[in-house]
Amino acid sequence: FALCSCPQGFELVRNGECRGKYESIISYDNVSATVAEEKCKEIDGYPVIIHDAEDYKYWMHLNKGGSNYATVLGLVCDTNSKKWIWADGSAVDFKPIDDSDKYTGYNINLDGECTPGCSWVMYGAGLGFWLKYCTTPLSYGYDVYCQTQLQQPVAGGCAEFENDKEDGVCYEVYDAAAANWQDAQSTCQKYGAELASIHSLQENNFVRRLALSKGAMNGVFLGATVNGKGNNYEWTDGSKWDYNNFYPGFPNTKFGECIAMDTSSPTGQWMNINCTAKLSVACTRKQGFVAQPTCTDKTWKEGETITSPGFPFTSSTPCDYVLTVPQGKRVSVEIDIEANSCCDSLILYEGSTVTGWGVDSNWISKLTGDLRNATYTTASANSMRVSWQPNGGVNVRGFQMTFRAV
Repeated sequence: FALCSCPQGFELVRNGECRGKYESIISYDNVSATVAEEKCKEIDGYPVIIHDAEDYKYWMHLNKGGSNYATVLGLVCDTNSKKWIWADGSAVDFKPIDDSDKYTGYNINLDGECTPGCSWVMYGAGLGFWLKYCTTPLSYGYDVYCQTQLQQPVAGGCAEFENDKEDGVCYEVYDAAAANWQDAQSTCQKYGAELASIHSLQENNFVRRLALSKGAMNGVFLGATVNGKGNNYEWTDGSKWDYNNFYPGFPNTKFGECIAMDTSSPTGQWMNINCTAKLSVACTRKQGFVAQPTCTDKTWKEGETITSPGFPFTSSTPCDYVLTVPQGKRVSVEIDIEANSCCDSLILYEGSTVTGWGVDSNWISKLTGDLRNATYTTASANSMRVSWQPNGGVNVRGFQMTFRAV
């Protein structure tokens, strides 16, 4: 997930929203909100915003564990309506009430006309009191907590990909070298794409120019591999092999089974290379691409990239996967996951079936939040059940994984 990670130390909570402590500040009471808002803008976020009891309890819990026991709230004065609003422009629509229907942390000053130049903080060492400061001439220590939204890929059009405008195909090149051809394919699949197939001189030239503009000066992997019939190659996206641009003498049986474009060549010529080479990545997908969230019961192979249904555009469809390796071996999985910690989880089980219940079951681990390159291995079984259990899967991509025998 190259583009979607929470800031360091932040938690992916719900609806694709990252929350966490950004830093501590020393500020005059009445300008602490302005300072906090500017700080949070550095990560395209806002100070604490509370719309419901779940938000309130979450921030109150963090407030209790903060270093200053005072958290700046993202409340600002709307000079047009003369009402307090949240820094993102949303209305103040929540008042914290306890079980006896008495306001505990709410301040009635929020109901009156707002005053520019004032700040609100949550105080009380976890008790959640909201206090307003306007003219206090003293400076105190405050914790600046921020919330920021993950930016998701958009189905339809080319979104973050480049558009050639003439062939109905979207392109992207990632300069960071993939560890091998399989890793390159995984990189493309993160964006609902495939390693690039090329069907005309125009496409070839466009990919080369794009690669050079992205800094991929040493070549890029293309989406072709040998099909088991000597030097016959095929595109992994299933499209027709109707164009090639090999150097004279290539493909060459003395070299590898994967195809790369030499971007330093003026005409972007191709060669076959070792699939374990480290190289930049060229990806393509059709314009107007929309991932269809379907769960399949196919037999998965070692090294194959496996994703949650609809990845990376939607993640709301549950699905179970059984990963199997030869007898006498154990299953090792490597997982990237982007899930709301409030609601969505990926559960790994020892063996192909689920036994027991909860913590007494044969589960290996329960994953959620924002994790990269997490590795888990069965204790002895040659199979692992992986269960994707989203409760909404809102504004997150889901997961992708590969597995192997160890």
